[in-house]
Amino acid sequence: MAERKFKQKFTPICISLCLLVLLAGKSFGANIPVKRPSHDKYCFDYTETLPSKLVHRINMEGGGLNRNLDMDLVVVITPTIADRSIEDVAVKLFTGWEIGKSTAGKKGLLILIAKKEQKIKMEVGYDLEGVFTDAYIGLVERDMLKEFLEQSDWDRGFMSTIENMVERIFGKGYYEEVRHKSSPKKEIGYYSQGAGAKTTFDLGAALQRPQPQTTKEFKEFYGAQPTVERAFECYITKNNPDYEIDLFTDESRQFFRNWRTSSGQRRAEREAANGKQYIIKQRGKYAVLMAPFNTPINDFVRQNNCPYYFRRGEKGWQVDINAMSRSIIMGPVSWHFLTKTHPYMFAFEDYYLMGNRAFPKQGQKAYIGLNYSWMKKAAEGFYVFTEGDSPAEKAGIQEDDILLLIDGMKITTMYQDWDMMMQYLPGDVVTLEILRNGRRKSVRVKLEKPKSIMEDDDFYRREEREPWCGFYFGYSQPYERDIEDVQLSVVDVVAGSPAERAGFKPVDLIYKIEGVAEKHIGVGQYEQKLKTVRPGDTLKFHVLRDLKERLVLEVVVGEYRVGMGGY
Repeated sequence: MAERKFKQKFTPICISLCLLVLLAGKSFGANIPVKRPSHDKYCFDYTETLPSKLVHRINMEGGGLNRNLDMDLVVVITPTIADRSIEDVAVKLFTGWEIGKSTAGKKGLLILIAKKEQKIKMEVGYDLEGVFTDAYIGLVERDMLKEFLEQSDWDRGFMSTIENMVERIFGKGYYEEVRHKSSPKKEIGYYSQGAGAKTTFDLGAALQRPQPQTTKEFKEFYGAQPTVERAFECYITKNNPDYEIDLFTDESRQFFRNWRTSSGQRRAEREAANGKQYIIKQRGKYAVLMAPFNTPINDFVRQNNCPYYFRRGEKGWQVDINAMSRSIIMGPVSWHFLTKTHPYMFAFEDYYLMGNRAFPKQGQKAYIGLNYSWMKKAAEGFYVFTEGDSPAEKAGIQEDDILLLIDGMKITTMYQDWDMMMQYLPGDVVTLEILRNGRRKSVRVKLEKPKSIMEDDDFYRREEREPWCGFYFGYSQPYERDIEDVQLSVVDVVAGSPAERAGFKPVDLIYKIEGVAEKHIGVGQYEQKLKTVRPGDTLKFHVLRDLKERLVLEVVVGEYRVGMGGY
């Protein structure tokens, strides 16, 4: 009897709970579970639309944002939201999945896409609403994510959106607010209020629309320019998506045929350049527009101070986006070199290279070799790592040590040691106070003489009569690696060089050098192979040209003479 009464009381409760679960599941959209499947993953594609490597990248980016910025970014793609509004689904999903629970406050961020309805909704947690305002989110949805989806480019859509948000945090001074803001969760859940923009897209529509006809006047105005300054001004103010104009080098126009952009990215680039000071360094047909030498180091290495490359052709100065894209990584926070074997490295001869980043000397007399982690913040001091074979590495500084003091001076800004090195000389010993695994430790470091890029890299220290082919190299593009698993790209060839006589052209991809066993041919493999030959010997290169033509080109190795370009 007691057992029967228990069942009578329990059964209605069970039914109610089941109904709640079913209703909640329905409100989330098709196939979306009521609870978040994993708090260690950040991309949930219930349509199986995204390639696995993109899901992996989003998960990696989400993990980095969670660890380093205390943000919980979640991407959800659902087949349909049926008859429900995307605002309703986003809010209930946000709360049901407890997006932001892993953070110190209510710092969740949801990107929800309903594929059948072709709708986008970005939902922002309470503690991020001052950073990612409704106006900003609306622009990102319309001018970035939507535009890429209408080009069927899911990869660029998500990754450019994430990069833009990170740059907003750092570039607009929101880092401390995002990283350290906290608020009680029990007051209002996790979570968000459901306001803000929503956007409808037409998947792949841009690929079906004919390209807009660019006027003759536009093409003439945005042609090759008489000066580098004018070419940069045209580039930075251009908002037309037509890249088949003479403002760009031939190779850059080829690049843009395979690389999509959005109006949101162009706007962000214009805003970043606004009010900036630049200098121009020129050597022959190459020029670099860059931040002035005396730019504070933390500003010099920021993404919005990335250098721009220009090449002079028969018609005038043109923007060399192709070489930039193959030699520079423009991350969401800072820029650094992907390769150092391109024809524009002359502009950085008087700079130091640390972590592939170029730093102006600014009067340094001594060198310590510390680098700082942009994406990690300690309660006190800064996470650091060392340059290879640097004084700091020799003294035993380890990755993820937290730098607190140098010779008793508190370190309050990144690269503060850079300014301090003006007061020291090579051979001086400084004491670093660090925090390692929660314990304070003193490390004595013997300083050395600073070296420029050209002094420090073996690749630049060449002697007369050494083997020489006349290549300039860069890194391959993602769309090229989809065709051939290749790394080494020809950025340019020296006029009259053995490489040019062999028939090499810019944008050729070298996927094999005969006599080199490694599968992935890079600059290092080329350099090692060059050490095994003498002038007059022949090197055979297997080349992919224009993503379809496969060639074997034979280079008769020449002799290097001082002043020759290329490698």
